[in-house]
Amino acid sequence: MTRSLTPQGVVNPPISWNRRRFLGCSAAAGLAVAQGNLAEAAGTRAPVRVGAIGIGNRGTALLRGVLEIPGASVVALCDPEPRHRARGQGIVEKASGRRPEAFEDARRLLDRKDVDAVVVAVPCDLHERLYLDAIAAGKHLYAEKPVGLSLGECDRLIAASAAAPYLTVHVGFQRRSNPRYREAVERIRRGDLGPLVEARAAWNSSNGPLTGHGGWLGRRERSGDWMVEQAVHVWDVLHWIKGELPTSAIGWGRRGLFARVDALRDVTDHYAVELEWADGFRASFAQSWIAPADDGFTGTTFRVLGEEGGLDFSTGALTSRDRSAPRQTIQGGPQPDTRLALEAFLASAGSEHPAPPPASPADARAATLIGLLARKAVDERRAVSIDEVMTLDA
Repeated sequence: MTRSLTPQGVVNPPISWNRRRFLGCSAAAGLAVAQGNLAEAAGTRAPVRVGAIGIGNRGTALLRGVLEIPGASVVALCDPEPRHRARGQGIVEKASGRRPEAFEDARRLLDRKDVDAVVVAVPCDLHERLYLDAIAAGKHLYAEKPVGLSLGECDRLIAASAAAPYLTVHVGFQRRSNPRYREAVERIRRGDLGPLVEARAAWNSSNGPLTGHGGWLGRRERSGDWMVEQAVHVWDVLHWIKGELPTSAIGWGRRGLFARVDALRDVTDHYAVELEWADGFRASFAQSWIAPADDGFTGTTFRVLGEEGGLDFSTGALTSRDRSAPRQTIQGGPQPDTRLALEAFLASAGSEHPAPPPASPADARAATLIGLLARKAVDERRAVSIDEVMTLDA
């Protein structure tokens, strides 16, 4: 049975663009459209005035991204850490010549009348409160993933966003703005690989243990563990491809591999999970922080196999099982997906008629749900059904 994607049971419709229309809206064309929308907004009205909340690693990357975009102005920022605030002020001042006011308390930033939109990158356990406060304050919201650590948190954001349709709410699944991913998903969904068989993905790092400022990434209560905090990018792409939720998952994992470094660390340092869909499609994913610093052990991969060919998202290579057919490359080379995601957000925030978001709060809920399914399967080392996770305390 096909599972619903939202609390209301609404399934996102299949992509119906033809190839010519799709390609006309992707890659450089997509970048030009986003920049054009922002330029138009800047030329006919004041620039989108942005407040940045959270100036850690990801927040700093987002701040730099916003500063590169015409038609946007960073007017304020917030972080509880004094050195993060000072760093952010210096980055903005160097880029724009203006030193923004900085706050320790996000409520003071949200109270400002000269802030139109906020870009938020804070620990996951702070997401729900800040996101709801931003919407209540009437600010357009760029929300880093996951939007919640439970289905209840996700549902409350969906409800708040629906109650304020005049506000733009985008979720930081930047792969949804990546031209390679966009075209690759379109081609998979239109049948270029034939009936799908499996997907295989891995994220292996030698940089463990990654802890986050104050150790929050090493605490499951704060991060949701890697299946919910980071692997949601993978779950989102799988959900994007399939258009429906998996029916079950099975997995295994190990914690405590860095106990000598942090005795209180309780996230899963090494795990693997396999998801299954109603039509028999399966997807396996492995994530590890204990890889040696060798290219043979580290890196990220994402490949999808169908009866008629395979597609490698990392390189864009599409290879047919028909050996007489030439290998194709979809949108080769590095893609500035974070910048494209921010451009889409700011273009929408500056428009009277915004386009639908690349990733909606409902999409984000589905990714969190799959993450909770994967986490439960890894924890319990057994096959877990999606129905079991849907009934968890929200």
